[in-house]
Amino acid sequence: MSWTKIAFGFVAIMAVSGFLLPGLPAAQAPATPEEGGTLTGMVLDKSSGRPLSPANVLVVGRKWGTISLEDGSFKIENMPPGNYDILVKMIGYADNTVASVVVEAGKTVRVTFDMSEKIVATLPAIDVFGQKKKIDQKNTEAKHEMDSQDLSDLPVDDVEEAIALQAGVIAKGGELFVRGGRSGEVQFQVDGVPVRDPLGGAGLSLASQALSSTETIVGGMSAKYGNAQSGVIIFNTKEGGDSFSGEMRYTTDDYGSPTNTFDNYDRLFLGVGGPTPVENLSYYISGELTYADVYPKTPERRSRTRLLNFVSIGDRKSNSIKLQGKLAYRPTANTKLTLEALDQTSKRDNYFHSWSRAGWVQQFLDTTRTDEVVLRHGRWAPYQVDSTYHYYNAAEHTPNVLDEFTQEKLVFRHTMSQHAHYVFRLSHQHFFVDSRVQDKQAWEYEGERERDMWFNYYDGESYDFFVMSGDYPQLSTRETQVYQGIFDFTYQRGRHTFETGFTLQYNDMRFFSLNRPYNTNADGEIGAARTEYHYYNPEGGAYIQDRWEHEGMVINAGLRYDFFSVGEQVSISDVQERVKQQISPRVGIAYPISDRDVFSFFYGRFYQVPNRTFLFDNLDSYDGTRGNPNLTNETTVTYQASIQHLFNAYLVGQFSIYYRDMFGLIAAEASADWSSTGDIWSYVNKDYASAKGFEVSLSRAYRSNYRWDLSYTYGVATGVASDPNSALASNFVYLPTGEIPLNWDARHSIGASLYMGDRVNWGASMSWSYTSGYPYTPYQRDTRELEPEMENSRRLPSTTTLDVRADKYYRLWGQQLSLFLQGRNILDAKNITSLTPGNWPAPPVNVDYRVYYTETGRAGGAYLQDRDGDGIEEFIPLNDPRVFGAPRTIRVGMGFIF
Repeated sequence: MSWTKIAFGFVAIMAVSGFLLPGLPAAQAPATPEEGGTLTGMVLDKSSGRPLSPANVLVVGRKWGTISLEDGSFKIENMPPGNYDILVKMIGYADNTVASVVVEAGKTVRVTFDMSEKIVATLPAIDVFGQKKKIDQKNTEAKHEMDSQDLSDLPVDDVEEAIALQAGVIAKGGELFVRGGRSGEVQFQVDGVPVRDPLGGAGLSLASQALSSTETIVGGMSAKYGNAQSGVIIFNTKEGGDSFSGEMRYTTDDYGSPTNTFDNYDRLFLGVGGPTPVENLSYYISGELTYADVYPKTPERRSRTRLLNFVSIGDRKSNSIKLQGKLAYRPTANTKLTLEALDQTSKRDNYFHSWSRAGWVQQFLDTTRTDEVVLRHGRWAPYQVDSTYHYYNAAEHTPNVLDEFTQEKLVFRHTMSQHAHYVFRLSHQHFFVDSRVQDKQAWEYEGERERDMWFNYYDGESYDFFVMSGDYPQLSTRETQVYQGIFDFTYQRGRHTFETGFTLQYNDMRFFSLNRPYNTNADGEIGAARTEYHYYNPEGGAYIQDRWEHEGMVINAGLRYDFFSVGEQVSISDVQERVKQQISPRVGIAYPISDRDVFSFFYGRFYQVPNRTFLFDNLDSYDGTRGNPNLTNETTVTYQASIQHLFNAYLVGQFSIYYRDMFGLIAAEASADWSSTGDIWSYVNKDYASAKGFEVSLSRAYRSNYRWDLSYTYGVATGVASDPNSALASNFVYLPTGEIPLNWDARHSIGASLYMGDRVNWGASMSWSYTSGYPYTPYQRDTRELEPEMENSRRLPSTTTLDVRADKYYRLWGQQLSLFLQGRNILDAKNITSLTPGNWPAPPVNVDYRVYYTETGRAGGAYLQDRDGDGIEEFIPLNDPRVFGAPRTIRVGMGFIF
């Protein structure tokens, strides 16, 4: 496709917008004499002249009235002709009455009220209870919302843990799966700006204390949302208020001695905000520092410094810094400008079980080679036997991962009238991920070949499982720049609410990766499998949507147009269509059954651009799976029916059923290489899957010192493959011909949370999650070729986790001080979270976690070896901690809110 077609698509969308929005007339046609007249006006502060809102505008003696908007304006329509007295009331101001306002048929009369401030007598303290969660009678989205108070009530470390408790969401292996879709199908947004690395699909994680609210949309997404197949998670960050305020929070599992720590965990959060000397300009800044030897720990040596024998300082296995700064400026009552910067840096190690041994290895010089003298490794010992034994800590020879993310964005909001407003967003995002051993370049890696890592050159034999020398033979660097412009416009006309907008995005992507640096390819370059490229491409979309309210029924209909280009770097001979385009319709109907019940139905078609690694990897190489620039968008068709029910003023329920048909998913496929006897693996749009389920959500708002949430999901997620590389990993020449359970296919999941306390003196909270068993593939030791229908044919045990927290509040200098105790996995459940973690490079022994579990029912991995010399191989257990979730941990902390 050419750029002409892109321009045509935008023109078509804008033309439809222009047809439906031929200008900005009044909300209704001019009144006829039969309809009556119209009263409009302004409510202003008498001393400053600024608009006042919300002020109650009442017609004396009649049950008519309205409230003033942000700009101080008000309007009352269809008033019968006559004389009226108009009364305006507002807290903090004296009542103001205009007598004998004459309203004539078909005409508009305008009145201005100048309000004088009034000293209000001091009243005794009263308790105010909010009723936040009500049913939405106009929306067809299935969504879950949490504000900052909800998040602070939960005993969770990160906001993703809170999201995982909600209906329709499965958390597995640190990833979120929504309604049976793959983890990469979830889009993250910050204040309306999508955040996703187009090269690797990475999102972000914000400090929960820095958020004002979150919104998780699991179904029924309107045409406004593009490039997301399964769901959208929206983070709204905090802003400064009219007075200085802030929060400090410190959490640790170190009780003053190294023997009293679980994960050597320390987290410090500080956030402050308030007004500035510039009128109508506020600020908010926050920082969160987290250092922990997260489970499972590694034996890598790290320096530690202790302050006051309590606070531990120094690098851990996982270290992160999350910084945020936000300015909000209101130049007028109808406009708002925000400027925000996010900066997140993490440095972490990965745990590799075969690289988890530390000890002493014999070293000697091999002079048998004619070309050079080589340093060889021999026997291993847990202590230094003699001077020929040198210390070797395998964990210190595995890659450290540096992950950086920054975002700068500007958001401008303008309320043009009570019927129209628009939002314009500009954003720049930078993603950088580097993985390498001790900051080494490829040519600095230790080790001649893969065999040397396990081989005992002194005795001429191989060790079984644990590495004895060398560096983990892999390094990679990924860097992406994303530039975005987003425009959204909303206009209300009569019973129609129109929305339209567009998104333009430009990506600049660099990637470099290689493994086995001790090899050299045919071009003389270091590395066996190697890929390196720099690509840049544009993409974007436009949408239009109408919400029509008719006799109690609400119809939400929208149309979205998207495109993306593979860029100009790919040769025209290698690509069939340089620009990919699609149209996606979405229709939702909501109908109030009663004042407490709303029924809704939704149909939608969703597209998502594949990660660019699937397009560009290994295009110039036969090593590894080759990218395919002819890949098109992955597609999902969704059907949803939902009922919202208001049980009482504080308890609301949502009940949904859904069906999702997913096709065009990415898969690795083998094709014959006519230049050799092997096959070439490349990515194609071939996989398909489906998901269906039923969801129940019950939420009880805070009142009488407690609140709770309960969710249940029954879901079925089946497909051809769980991962784009499933066929390659299982050595399938052909993919299965029928759908099988996907790796995250948990039929039943429950999430529950409870908070009790007065939030002044004490508080206690708990969260509990239960997930029925995930599928796994049974293997016998004599299996030669896996039958596709055996994939994921059995089930693991269910998983469950209970977290609790208890808070005690005190008054200190007129502010709130809290001391708390937190328990993670308080029942110490031993959950199987990853039955078959990878071991690469492959050890010299026959290691297979699934064979061990299939034949014995025990998890943790094992390898086969004949140790007793009877000619029969027996299992040697590995007890790999990666198989299981984190054990119980206890933490303490303190918080200070001012």
